[in-house]
Parts: sequence; structure tokens; C-alpha cells
Amino acid sequence: HRDLHSFPTRRSSDLEAEKLGYYSTFLVEHHFTGWGQVSSTLNLLTWLAARTTNLRLGTATMVLPWHNPVLLAEQAATLELLSGGRLNLGVGKGYRHAEFSGFNVPIEEAEERFEECLDVMLKAWGASERFSHHGKFWKFNDIIVEPNLAKRPAMWMGAGSEPSIRKVASRGFNLLLDQFADPKLMGQRIEIFKQAISEKGRDYNPNEVAVARELFIAKDDQDKQEAIE
Repeated sequence: HRDLHSFPTRRSSDLEAEKLGYYSTFLVEHHFTGWGQVSSTLNLLTWLAARTTNLRLGTATMVLPWHNPVLLAEQAATLELLSGGRLNLGVGKGYRHAEFSGFNVPIEEAEERFEECLDVMLKAWGASERFSHHGKFWKFNDIIVEPNLAKRPAMWMGAGSEPSIRKVASRGFNLLLDQFADPKLMGQRIEIFKQAISEKGRDYNPNEVAVARELFIAKDDQDKQEAIE
């Protein structure tokens, strides 16, 4: 896998990644930093889809509390079709207070907004007829999402607590683990996922778990010191 945060180097590095035989690339979604991080994630992945053939195109993660679930379902479905089924749609509830503040969304509502957005998206992809939804945060009347998907994208979900990890397993999603936990805690989380998978009567596949780690490669000692500063 390959996961870069910065936009300016993003495009050329992903094209090179496919040439080098990388299996997939995952893009973040961040806003309001001023650091040039990826913000319009699905747009950039669509650009990459048109210029690659085999590289799987992932999000780690799309922060659902900030998005209209129907519009996001349509955008993801479009990318899934245009890429020939190469979308790895990673979803999460977000954690940066500045981003929630910027969108004027209370971070205390993140969990509820995440669950409602995800439920609407999954229902929209599987709907063969029009439907309505009247929830706490979203209301839709007599809609059908286009393009229609016979099969939803490969789903990944960021989680760390035991209840969240068990939700990932119960939904049949793949698990995205963070880049902060130490190896012992990471191992405990993987064991929770294994157990939850087993309780659902499914075999554990190591490729269903992704562990993120940050890496910076310095050209020399001076480059290293400048990066640290």
C-alpha cells in the first residue's frame, strides 16, 4: 500500500507507484490546515483512475459527518464504475476539532452523524426502488441514487475501540487501524477483530486489516535535520 497526505506530490507519486507494482494507494481527507493536504479526495482519485490501470484507489478516510450521504454515495458509485471496480472506500468519523469547527458541525455529534450517513449510503446502493429517509440529521423524499451499483465498493472503516472494531466486523467491512498506537495495543485490536470475525462465522484474512505508519525518507543528514526543524 501507499498513503501520502500532501497534494503537490500526490499525482506523480501515485502514477510511479503503479509502475513500481504497488497494489493500492489511500488518500486522506483533511481541511483548513493550510498545509496543502488532500481535501477533494474523490475528485483526485477520479483523476488517478483515468491514468492508471491496476492500482486500487482508496480513501483513509472519508469523514462521513461532514458529507451529504446521498451526494457522497453518488460520487463513490461513479468512481467505482469509472475505475472498473477499483475503489477501496474507507470511512471514518473524524477527530480534528478545527475541522468540525470549520464546518460548524459539533464534534459531539460525530458518532451519530457517521452512523446515519453510512446507513443511508448502504441503503442507497442496494435500493432497486425509490425510497425516503427521515433521520435526525438528513431527510430525503422519494429518491433513487444513480448510478446504480450491483455490488457496493470494497468498504474499509477506521476504528480503535472494541465497540467500533466489532461494528466493523458486523458490517463485513475491512479494518483501518491508526498510526499512533504502539505494537502491543495494535495487536490487541487485531485480536478483537479476529474474535469478532470468528463469531460471525467468517475466516480471518490478514488483508482485511491495514495498519498505518508514517515514514519520511531523508536524502542525507542535512535533509533530516531540516525536516525535523
